[in-house]
Amino acid sequence: MAALTQSTVPAWVGAVKTFGRFGPAYEVLGPAGRSPEGKDLVMIRVLRTGETTEYEADAMTNDPEAV
Repeated sequence: MAALTQSTVPAWVGAVKTFGRFGPAYEVLGPAGRSPEGKDLVMIRVLRTGETTEYEADAMTNDPEAV
């Protein structure tokens, strides 16, 4: 995956996905830099709780769209 940057708005910003097939829904808010391990991160908001946190971009791209 190409490095995520704050200067462009990726198509997945605003997407609502779930953690795996049966997990809670979250909204993708935007790029969040890189982890100490060098992995791209996105900022998400868990819809059930309103919590915002960083999440690995690779995991986000593999999560299904919420229905």
